[in-house]
Amino acid sequence: MRKDRKCRGRKRGFCLLCMILAMIYLLSGCSKSSETKTSKKEEVTSIPVTFLINPATNLSENQELVEGFNARYQGIYEAEVEWLTESASGYREKLKQWNVLDEMPVIITDAGFDYDFYRLLVENKRLVDLKPYMEAIPEWKASIKPEIQKECTEESGEIYLAPLGSEIKSYAGIIYNKELLRLAGYETFPETWEEFWKCLDALKALGVTPISLHGSGSYWVPMLFATSYIYGTRDGKTFLDEDFPDSYQNPEMEGMLAMLDRMYGYTFEDAVEIDYDEAAERFCDGKAAIFANGYWMIEELPENVKEKLQFAPFPGNILMNSPRMSAWAMTAGYDAKVTDGAAKLLAFRVQQDQENTQRLMNQEDLSSVEDTYISAVKKNKMVMPNYQMKWEQEIQNDFFTENLPGYLEGDVDAKTLLKRMDERLTEIRAKK
Repeated sequence: MRKDRKCRGRKRGFCLLCMILAMIYLLSGCSKSSETKTSKKEEVTSIPVTFLINPATNLSENQELVEGFNARYQGIYEAEVEWLTESASGYREKLKQWNVLDEMPVIITDAGFDYDFYRLLVENKRLVDLKPYMEAIPEWKASIKPEIQKECTEESGEIYLAPLGSEIKSYAGIIYNKELLRLAGYETFPETWEEFWKCLDALKALGVTPISLHGSGSYWVPMLFATSYIYGTRDGKTFLDEDFPDSYQNPEMEGMLAMLDRMYGYTFEDAVEIDYDEAAERFCDGKAAIFANGYWMIEELPENVKEKLQFAPFPGNILMNSPRMSAWAMTAGYDAKVTDGAAKLLAFRVQQDQENTQRLMNQEDLSSVEDTYISAVKKNKMVMPNYQMKWEQEIQNDFFTENLPGYLEGDVDAKTLLKRMDERLTEIRAKK
C-alpha cells in the first residue's frame, strides 16, 4: 500500500516535472520568437534626415522621395524624417548650430550654398567622400551629366556634393498670376524691363499689389529680380560671373540698388518686415500678381493654385541656375550601415529625379505653370549664376538685413551703402 502510494507520488512528481519542462520550453519558444521579431525589426536601418515643409501649403518637394525610398528599401532602410517649417536661410543657420553641437543629420541639403561653411566641413572631415559610393552604384554616376559632376568635384578628385543629374528642374524665373495680369491687359509676361515697369503700373492702377517681396531673413526674391536686371548688361554679366568680388563699389551695383528701390514701390507696405514664407503665402493666396522662384516652389503648390499661375523668364529671356544649388551631402561619424543607407538615398534621389524629369518633359496633361516652365527652359538663351554662391554669406544675410531697410527708407544713399559693404567685406576676409 505504501509502495503503491509511493509509486503514484513518483508519477505525480514526474508529471509535474514534465509540466514545468513544457512551460519552460513554451516560454523559451515565445522568448525566441520575440527575439526573432526584435532582431528583424533591428535589421531595418534608420536614416536620420531633416527636410523643410512649406508652411503655406503644408507640402514638401521631398515627400515623394521619402515615400519612394522607404517603399523601395522596405525592411532594409527607412528614412526617418524630421519635418521643419523653417525658411531656407533659417535651415542653413541650423546646420551651423548642429555642426557645433555634433548633431547634424546624416544627409544635409543646401550643402553647396555657403562656400565658407562648406570648406569648413571639408577641412574638418565632417563630410563623406561620395566617390567610392558612386562607383559602387554605377547607375548613380551615370545619371549625372559630366559638366554638372565636374562643378561638384574637388580639384583633388574627392566628391562631397551630390547634385541632381540634370539641370531641367533647377531653374528660377518669374511665377505670375495669369488671371491678374489678364485684368491688366497682359496675356503673357513682359519680355523687356520697360514693359515690366508698365505692367506693374497697370496692376497698381487696378488696386492689385504687383509684386510680393520680403526682407526679413533674406532678400532672396527681390535679389532674383535685381541680379537678373543687371545681368542683361555686359558689365553686369561680367560682375555677376565673378567669384567673391573684391569690391562692390561699381556702377552695376548702384544700378541694382536703384532697381531694388524702385521695385519696393510696387509691393506691400510691410514687405521689408515679412519673411519669404509670408511673401510666398500672400502670392499663393492671390494677394499679389508676381513672384520670383524656381521649380522647387512649383512642386509644392496645390493643383488648384498651379492652374492659376504661369512661369516666364526674367525680362531679356534670363533664367537663373547653378548645379550646386541642388547638391546635398553626407555627414561623417555615423554607423557604417547608416552611411551605406544614406548613400543609397542620395543615389535614389538622382534616379527618381531622372525618371520624373523624363515624365515631365513628355507629359501632355501638365498644369499651366508646369507647361510654361518647360517651355521657358527649352527656349531660354541666357542663364545667370546664383549670386548666393558668388558672394560672402555674411554680406548676403547679415549686411543686407542690417542695411538695406535704411537704404530703402531713404536714410542712406547707394554710394554710402556700397562703401559700407566693402568695409564689411574687408572685416570678413580679415577674420579668415
